[in-house]
Amino acid sequence: MTLRVSRCGAGVCIASLGLIALIAPAAAEPPQRDASITHDAEASGLRLATSEFFANNTIKLSYDLTTRAPEITEPTVVTTVPSLITPIEQAEPDSSSGTDASETTSSSDTEEPAPIVIAVPGVKEPALILRVAIHRPLDGQPLTDVIDGNPGDVIDVISGPLNQFATRDAATEEVTVNVDVPLQQRLSYRAHLDDVLEYVDTGITPVSVSVIRGTAVIAHDVTLIDVGWQQANPSPLSVAMTTHIAGRSQLTVPGDHSLSTSDGSRAAQDVELLVDLLTHSEVPLSVALSPELAESLANETLPTAIAARDIDRLISTVGGEVLSLPYRSIDPFAAGTAGLDERFISELDAGDAALQAAFPSLTPVRSVWLADDAITSSAITTEGVNLLKSQGVERLIMTDDSYAGGALHHGIDDTQPGLFAVEATSLPVIITGTVSEIAPRPDVALEDQAVLFVARIMQLRREQPELARVVVFSAPDLDIPDVETVQSIERLLSSDPTVEFMRVSELPDQITANRAIVTPSVPQVDLAQRQLTADALQVLIDDTGSMLNENHEYVAQWNALINDLFDQRGNGQYVVDTIDVVTNETSAVRQWVSVPMSGTVNLTGRETPLPLVVKNSGPEPLQVLIRLNAPRLVVPSEPLVIALPPGVSNVQVPVEARSNGSFDVEVEVLSPAGTPVVSGVTIVAKAMTLSGFGRLIGFGLILTLISWWVSHLRQQRQRTVAPPNPVETQVPSSDGQ
Repeated sequence: MTLRVSRCGAGVCIASLGLIALIAPAAAEPPQRDASITHDAEASGLRLATSEFFANNTIKLSYDLTTRAPEITEPTVVTTVPSLITPIEQAEPDSSSGTDASETTSSSDTEEPAPIVIAVPGVKEPALILRVAIHRPLDGQPLTDVIDGNPGDVIDVISGPLNQFATRDAATEEVTVNVDVPLQQRLSYRAHLDDVLEYVDTGITPVSVSVIRGTAVIAHDVTLIDVGWQQANPSPLSVAMTTHIAGRSQLTVPGDHSLSTSDGSRAAQDVELLVDLLTHSEVPLSVALSPELAESLANETLPTAIAARDIDRLISTVGGEVLSLPYRSIDPFAAGTAGLDERFISELDAGDAALQAAFPSLTPVRSVWLADDAITSSAITTEGVNLLKSQGVERLIMTDDSYAGGALHHGIDDTQPGLFAVEATSLPVIITGTVSEIAPRPDVALEDQAVLFVARIMQLRREQPELARVVVFSAPDLDIPDVETVQSIERLLSSDPTVEFMRVSELPDQITANRAIVTPSVPQVDLAQRQLTADALQVLIDDTGSMLNENHEYVAQWNALINDLFDQRGNGQYVVDTIDVVTNETSAVRQWVSVPMSGTVNLTGRETPLPLVVKNSGPEPLQVLIRLNAPRLVVPSEPLVIALPPGVSNVQVPVEARSNGSFDVEVEVLSPAGTPVVSGVTIVAKAMTLSGFGRLIGFGLILTLISWWVSHLRQQRQRTVAPPNPVETQVPSSDGQ
């Protein structure tokens, strides 16, 4: 539909509308709903819905009219009722005037005039007018000041009845205002076309839109457009987007790797926002996802219905990527300073393995490292940079606050790279900041946020259009960017053919434009001190672990606690608690072993083994060494290796008595590594060994007994074979004859 609009100066429009407003009440009082709109509505009732930021031939804006919905139909003629008006009677002459009474005409002789009917002419109610004004391009003014209501000088204005721009939804009664007006350039600031908005200079240009009733502005908004940008032939703009989703926020209980209720709820919400962003945006997303959180997604232990395969598919669909992170949050800059390169590399490998298992179609990318305190650390050290470079890192990403190190950084251009350069070590830095941070603001329309975001970028590009630039979308603290704002920014920037969306790892190299970081930082965590603690605990774990199987789950748990000491999410108290857990649990295993003996042990022979009772009160079999110390015994030169099943074990220790008598025997139970497990146990041994003469006599007696038994057996055998003749047998008499 062709819009018929009329051009007028601001003062002329308001004056004519004011004249209509003065006439209308004399005719008839306007409807109450219109009166309430005129008097009660706020002047901020236009909320920008969509816009075309780059404008060459037209200005296209769409608004929601959020004030009370006015009548937007063509104004109607007010019907008036004629009223009778009686002429004013003439005053009677004063007798003191000196006039002759005969010359005075009696009132009864004069005819009364008839009443005169005067009809007030029909007039229209005050029309709702839409006014669109284009202002001078910005010249260094802060963008926020413009948006807040200071757009500067007006260059040209067109206006027309609101009903030519607005439509009302029959179901919701919502009013949408669509501004679609021609735009063209002229050579001077003198306007000459009635139906076209004219401008002279190109640039970031404010446009103000107002809904006016009578003399009252009932709705008003100021936005920005870029006029004539495509005529500048600029260098390209590369745009990427990144975010980070953390696992546990801190370590509190040693050995507990589960997400707390608050962390689980936060992570689940972040994952759902991530899916929403991946679903509605086509900008390739580079995600730094905590490996332990990726495991929770793969194991379906995160309190969300979203599965790892869903995220895997969505990231692949938009051409995104996952960035490498260590499994435990070990700061590479602190690790490099402490000489713990291998520990960091092993955690980085473990993190890649967890990410690859959760997202099989994605290969973790190491070429970009997010140097931010929300992830690992922003305290960059030379040793840490060399460590990262050895693992394939080609550039860092930092916020402008971190890059500036707390100093004033209003001069930092976050569409240009920075550099870490200390002696022979250097690494490029991509800076994110106010230009790239996207967060929802309930007090500002999403489209206004998007326009302001793009205007900031374009303001920098217009200053030096020959420079290629890079922008990485992010949110404060690298949270999930607001999806609706991202959609709006994506739509606005897509109108510029020099803009290209890509992954962070694909961003082109640029020449450093910001001042370089030339002083290394001090690591936020002293990992060297934690290494000393870990070394002391490792000795205890290795020693106790030698009593168990080397692959035993207890040993694995203790080693995991050692590794957790290097996670920066654990504070000093966490380190102390870890020391307590390891020492208590290893001591408990060693205390399973005891030697519950008392009394005297008799050794009946020179080489009689010494019997010992050793108890294992634990549920697991143990390997131990037994060593005896007794000057009057010959004991094994090497400790005896014994396997102790749960329960009581009887152990025979080979010994040799040196002499007879009672004497003390000290019993020690050692770990296979050689440290005492049970000590201070003393038993009494009584040796009852025989001398050499005694052994000889004993041996003779044995031979005599054997000879007697042989003779006895022979006699028994003879009696059985030849019994005596009974006839010849005589009974001896009592006298012996």
